[in-house]
Amino acid sequence: MNSLFPVVDNGFSVPDVFDNFFNRFMWPSEFSSTMPKVDIEDKGSEYVMTADLPGVQKEDIHLSYDNNVLTLAASHNEQKDSQDEQHNYIRKERSSHTFCRQFTVRNIQKDGIQAAFKDGVLTVTLPKEDPKKVAEAHRIEVK
Repeated sequence: MNSLFPVVDNGFSVPDVFDNFFNRFMWPSEFSSTMPKVDIEDKGSEYVMTADLPGVQKEDIHLSYDNNVLTLAASHNEQKDSQDEQHNYIRKERSSHTFCRQFTVRNIQKDGIQAAFKDGVLTVTLPKEDPKKVAEAHRIEVK
């Protein structure tokens, strides 16, 4: 649904509030609670995305940037022991889940992207291309 909305001046598409609007009515609230909360900050020369990923292992995080789209995917697998049938759960809310979020972000130095994961928080730094360089790349000389 992002394609229906113009790109905001800061290089990111309109927040995915519109993308997830209908999902709230189509899926139970338990599914929406597995989607990680993300903050994206414009720090002038770079964007910094911070995502809360509690219970996720670093090895289970998949991060990529391709065609101006940053993709964050991860899975959380609850370990079950072979004696699960013998447990007497009164309520069991913890489960395994997988998610994927995508963000449109333009004019990024692909080689400069850095990511760090500590204490269940993923921080991704996306350095911006030099605006002068971007303008030159789009300029076509007419002869």
